[in-house]
Amino acid sequence: MPPLPDSPDLGIGLQLCVIPATAGLGHACDHVFLRAGDMQCGFMPPRPEWWACLRGGLRVLSDGRELAALAGGDVFTPQPGQPVTLQAVLDSVLVRAVPHADGHPGVPGFIAIEPGEPDWAQLLHAHGTMWAACYRGTLCLQWRAMRGPSEVSAAYLQPGMAFAPDHDDDYCIDAMVPGAGLLCCAQSPLLEAETVVMPPAGRTAATAIPASPAMAQVA
Repeated sequence: MPPLPDSPDLGIGLQLCVIPATAGLGHACDHVFLRAGDMQCGFMPPRPEWWACLRGGLRVLSDGRELAALAGGDVFTPQPGQPVTLQAVLDSVLVRAVPHADGHPGVPGFIAIEPGEPDWAQLLHAHGTMWAACYRGTLCLQWRAMRGPSEVSAAYLQPGMAFAPDHDDDYCIDAMVPGAGLLCCAQSPLLEAETVVMPPAGRTAATAIPASPAMAQVA
């Protein structure tokens, strides 16, 4: 597991680096554990990023106005340069993804996979999935790297584990229990998002993507 940053810009909660900038995926990603009552005022994201609430409840405020109320499965995109206050209403898990300056922003999506459902790997590949992390249940990932040894490798993904497939990798993914789920960062939407919070004009909206709570960490 990568070490904790020396000076995290978000100064609350326990932060774990899920996808480091050195991974070359176009994003850095942090998994943040927040206790009920944790609050940070005046946080000002310097560049575009997105936040996914995996579990619990969070409020995002600016100048005393509530921009979004996030629960499990909600995604919020803060406006760069706008000071915001982040408050954990319940014990919560937050994922922050920050694109590199020259990276292309990905599209976050929560998906649920049932045992025996075929072709999920092909779907993830078709949408340009950069990384995906288990947030619920257990999934079996099998892959054959196109570069290096040709044998099939396997890993069992549990909540908190992620994978980042190479473009040419041949892989499949199967749910081991009903309702297993992934949080995916892909180049095109995996599912159609449903807007659940509409802030005032000029603000960004929070979206819920069909599925539910939590996830993250690099395999």
